[in-house]
Amino acid sequence: MNTSSDKNIQQPSIIQALLSGFNTIANKPYLMLLPILLDLFLWFGPEWRVDQIFMPFIESIPGLPGLENQEYSQLIEEVQSVWETLISNFDLAVTLRTLPIGVPSLIVSKPPFSNPVGNSLVFNLNTNGQVIGLLLLFLLVGYCLGSLYFRNISNQIIKPVSNQNLKTFLKNFLQILLMPVIILLIFLILGIPILFIFSLITMLFPTLGNFIFIILGMLFIWNLIPLIFTPHGIFLYKLNLFPAMMTSIHVVRVSMGKTAWFLLSSVILIQGLNYLWQTPPTDNWFLLVGIFGHAFIVSAIIAASFHYFIDATKFSQTLLSQKLKSA
Repeated sequence: MNTSSDKNIQQPSIIQALLSGFNTIANKPYLMLLPILLDLFLWFGPEWRVDQIFMPFIESIPGLPGLENQEYSQLIEEVQSVWETLISNFDLAVTLRTLPIGVPSLIVSKPPFSNPVGNSLVFNLNTNGQVIGLLLLFLLVGYCLGSLYFRNISNQIIKPVSNQNLKTFLKNFLQILLMPVIILLIFLILGIPILFIFSLITMLFPTLGNFIFIILGMLFIWNLIPLIFTPHGIFLYKLNLFPAMMTSIHVVRVSMGKTAWFLLSSVILIQGLNYLWQTPPTDNWFLLVGIFGHAFIVSAIIAASFHYFIDATKFSQTLLSQKLKSA
């Protein structure tokens, strides 16, 4: 919640941030080029299938120790069906869409292996080494493209004082590579006790299992929200990862009310319009309209988040300085 009652302190404006974000992309439309290119690559480019690696394991599930019991047969069949569908419709190239930093993609959530010009070139991966090697390559390229995408947008929000060279880009890229590692560690630190609590409650109150799982998941996500502006500190202010994380946590806590509404508005805009963009099937040329529309909206929202972060940072700094003066 905002703790200041002083009306002279300029609080971040959600509407102004969104307008500034849309104006940024409208004035520099090349900023949405990377999302468009990634979607076109996933739509028409080669596809890497992993069926031959994972299908034998899925088919062997009924024979695993402890699962031979007849009472588990229906459940096992359902699990097998779900995983067979997932694996048969999985293109390893979708890992180019990296998280939490990466180039946005509309096609990544559409059924693969279909486009208006016919079948794409398909590579069937036969060994674990091929899968792991390509996965690491796609992730590395994805984070590199994501760093370039965020840097290009941030440079339009705050003009760099000097020409950014390769060394500066590599420094930012390294911080971005470290970010998912740190988030994974946070997930493990928080996830182990959460899973323990969930297991204990499920044993004591089996009917509450799904409800408790949802609540614990929401609590976990809520604890990650303060890190949402970490990339903004890295690209705007050239901070290292941990100072950027601390800055994000401080800014979000001071402006939690406004930030929560900004994030909610952004999600509603992106996901709401995605229903429209995803209407055409993957074998229809009208999907191009969705690709361009998605690239514009998502890029505008990301640009708006940079504008919002700057205003929220100023607000938190002003509030902190006033508290120090009055102390």
